[in-house]
Amino acid sequence: MSGGGLVPDELVSQISPSRVAMNGTEGKKPRCTALEGEVGKGVSCSIYHQRSSPCREFDAAWVNGEPNERCDAARAAFGLPPLEPEQQPGLVPIAI
Repeated sequence: MSGGGLVPDELVSQISPSRVAMNGTEGKKPRCTALEGEVGKGVSCSIYHQRSSPCREFDAAWVNGEPNERCDAARAAFGLPPLEPEQQPGLVPIAI
């Protein structure tokens, strides 16, 4: 189903003949099934090294010294304030 991508087939849903979505991300309150932990306290990706291209391409605000309005919007959806430059998150992958 994943078309030879990195994400395990059991974690995706077919949304068109040529596209899939991570399970849990299709609804009004998206939460990827690979996301572990509690938003606002500590989360990690259970398939970090196999994550999808949208996840690979999405940087948290200030990671590269640049703001990210999409990151701010995602945080706001969970009642969290935007990150500030001095709060640059330490993006450390989980060892698999």
